[in-house]
Amino acid sequence: MFTTDQLPALRAAVTAQLPRVANDAARKRATKFLSLRIVSSASFPDVAFDGGALWVEKGTRGQQRYLHGLLFLTDWFETILSDTATSVEAATSALSIVETWANLHVDPQTSPSMAYHDETTAQRLINLISLHPILIEHDPDKTRTVIEPLMADTAALLARESFHAAGNNHGMFQDLALLYWTIMSSSQNDSQREEYFEKAMTRLKRYFSSCFTADGVHVENTPTYHLMVSRHVSNVQKIAHEAGHPDAEYYVSLVQRAERYATHALMPDGTFPPISDTQQTNVGRSGMQKVFPGEGFAFASSGGALGSAPADRCLVLPDSGYAIYRSEWGNPDAAYAFFSAAYNADYHKHSDDLSFFLRSDGIDLLSESGPYGYDYKHPFSRYAYSQFAHNSLVVDGQSLPRTDGKQGKVTLRAVEEHRDGFTVIGTNARYEDVVHERTVEVTEDAGVPRFGLTDSISSDGEHEYQLLWNLGTEVDVTLHGQGFELFHQNRKVMDLMITADVPTVLSLHEGVEKPRPLGWRFPKFGEAQPAKVVVISFKGSSVRLDTRIRLADFSYADRGLSAPDQQWSRYRGEVPLNYLFTPGKSAAGRRRLTVVFSAIQEPGDFTYNYKATVDEVDISALYILDDFGDQGAYYHSDHRSDTIFRSVQSLIKAVAEKHGLALSDIVTVGSSKGGTAALIHGCALPAGMIIAGAPQTRIGSFVSGPHPNILQFMAGGVGDGDVAHLDRLVDDIAGKADDGSRISILVGQNDHHLPNHVQPLLESMSTNGVTRPAVTVLPNLSHSDIGSVFRFFLAANLEQWVSGSSEEALPYILSADVDARSIRIKVYAPAGTQISYRLFQGSDLVRRRSYSDRQVVVFDDLSPGAYRVRVFKLDGDSTEATAFTTRWIKVT
Repeated sequence: MFTTDQLPALRAAVTAQLPRVANDAARKRATKFLSLRIVSSASFPDVAFDGGALWVEKGTRGQQRYLHGLLFLTDWFETILSDTATSVEAATSALSIVETWANLHVDPQTSPSMAYHDETTAQRLINLISLHPILIEHDPDKTRTVIEPLMADTAALLARESFHAAGNNHGMFQDLALLYWTIMSSSQNDSQREEYFEKAMTRLKRYFSSCFTADGVHVENTPTYHLMVSRHVSNVQKIAHEAGHPDAEYYVSLVQRAERYATHALMPDGTFPPISDTQQTNVGRSGMQKVFPGEGFAFASSGGALGSAPADRCLVLPDSGYAIYRSEWGNPDAAYAFFSAAYNADYHKHSDDLSFFLRSDGIDLLSESGPYGYDYKHPFSRYAYSQFAHNSLVVDGQSLPRTDGKQGKVTLRAVEEHRDGFTVIGTNARYEDVVHERTVEVTEDAGVPRFGLTDSISSDGEHEYQLLWNLGTEVDVTLHGQGFELFHQNRKVMDLMITADVPTVLSLHEGVEKPRPLGWRFPKFGEAQPAKVVVISFKGSSVRLDTRIRLADFSYADRGLSAPDQQWSRYRGEVPLNYLFTPGKSAAGRRRLTVVFSAIQEPGDFTYNYKATVDEVDISALYILDDFGDQGAYYHSDHRSDTIFRSVQSLIKAVAEKHGLALSDIVTVGSSKGGTAALIHGCALPAGMIIAGAPQTRIGSFVSGPHPNILQFMAGGVGDGDVAHLDRLVDDIAGKADDGSRISILVGQNDHHLPNHVQPLLESMSTNGVTRPAVTVLPNLSHSDIGSVFRFFLAANLEQWVSGSSEEALPYILSADVDARSIRIKVYAPAGTQISYRLFQGSDLVRRRSYSDRQVVVFDDLSPGAYRVRVFKLDGDSTEATAFTTRWIKVT
């Protein structure tokens, strides 16, 4: 027990620790009570005092705790109670409030549950201790007859073992209140005060010894509680020091260990990440900056204005279950990652095992919901605790419970630690028959962080899985087949790409309320804000997913899909699709639809092809992105699942139906991979026409060499069986199609696609009795050149299609020379083709060229007007000519 000589210093230490708020907002809230008899707070709705009716349990648990704990008085102490203009009225009101509460809640057994809630009771005593010296000056008689007995009875209740909440911070507050009372009380019962002092100190030592991990991290799973409890550790250390207590040195050591985690857990903006029950307040502006004596915490909490930067930028704490990275100290825009594999206690625990949080450039990228409140019956509170609110794995559509006592089933193992990153493995075995292992690798390349995650999921049974990525509220997202891009104010800030060994489906959700909440952020208790969440769905027993996250040197080429002026849309099929629809310019153009499929681009570069060409023709157009895997999937399959194929078919039919078009009004087009997709989807519809350039009809054989990644994604492997599986796809659809589609194929004589792909398809179609496509074989044309000529072939045949002609067109270029008043036409024709040209002005034939092998003809000295050319062609030894007509062109 402390001595009388030590009492002044001890009381000064306690007074410095008593809670109070001194700012304009606190003054306004306090003044509202004097003028309107209304209790106001920053976190809850206003409530009228109404003779004590506010203590009837109508509000949330949090608000009732606030009211029964007299926590609103913290706004009064440094404002209306210390201001001479209001101090008398405020003291009278405060005394009346306490007296009313005491008269209404004499018996704990008959009082509302929150009146004698364990922590609430402690908070009430702490606020009475702050109030006592003011009231004793204002009304000493009533203070001694009402306030002091209430304080003594409350202290006795807190000292009772049956009332003590051992093992959590509620018990800590009980013991702090008891400790403060023993020091601040004017009671003459020294033996009781000594008993309470030693009891409080013993309990506090027992709690602090058990509530921190060996790493010095508070076990209640939340950085703000770590900081709050650490502050009280520091406070008890000050009291122990002034009292000459033997525990003083223990607390010095504990504060030092706790400071390391608190420093690294602070994000670059001075707040903690919204994990578990963390409420995000700026530590530098909250008065918590002085909790720790070290230079590192001062630097982190002040944004570099105070102290000095810690030596390390990474912190891995296997015993506690945390791994933290930052790219730079003192820069509010630094990158910051927080990985949690922590189940250290049930208190304040969320189902956030193996969740990964990422922030950069001052914005949350991969985030979490944060807490909604402590009303466990509220749907948003339950959602905030669930796995759906975190970047975690959900099994069979059901979240793990908030707590289940399986602390030993969540672990973290450090594989490698280095100056600018780490590799750690978190394990969550809380599921009934599933084990989720997430490896997080953080590296830097030229100072830019890179994040690689591997999710290994093992089970003896088949399950439906969902991996969730909750996004920050300030970012926009462009979703792809196996990943997404994030943008902030039209600037790309992150992308994420996954590789899996099973089919996956990505979907985007925001602000969903039923059948259960999904896609929400809770900036403050009781405040809900819609937020986007990407859900990766897949099935299997044992599954592996590799995730690559980039803040620069992105995996996806930015093609502006998120820009408002691009007007891209998202189709929610079995597999969501990105598409762009442009209507025809005239009523006639809107009666036909071309569906354009794209060729293979560089990995991560997903875009459309031939838009400029199609734009020149008056026809509606549908551009569909093949942004599956890292280089496309031929618009067909993901690990042998044909959900992509079915979704594309569904989208085309939906667009046609919306615009009143029959399938026969559709033409599918594309070259190379796009040509393959045009064949597959055109024949499957069936479309009225298919225009394909050098398609791959033996997909497996083609991709097995240069694109094994596509083979792996589409077939699920790279073996001979996987090659054979993909080689059959085109024949299974196009090779057995009926005669509903007219097919035109362009290929080069020097293109290996002719013998290896086009001719095998023709043979297959002949064998199955299907009408052979019209094939145009151009000399001196390799596969690398196909795009430059196919655009003319496409334009020519679309022109015929829109005009209602069934004629087969050759690729051509038609141009006018204004100065020479001439028209030049170049036709790309197969070897041995004889061509005749007839020039028409309006309906009048004005010039002609006889049959020859000339592919370039100039008509000069023309009068002003509109012209077009009728092109006749004789193939090889044929005596029957075919023809097509070019578009109109003007000579001015």
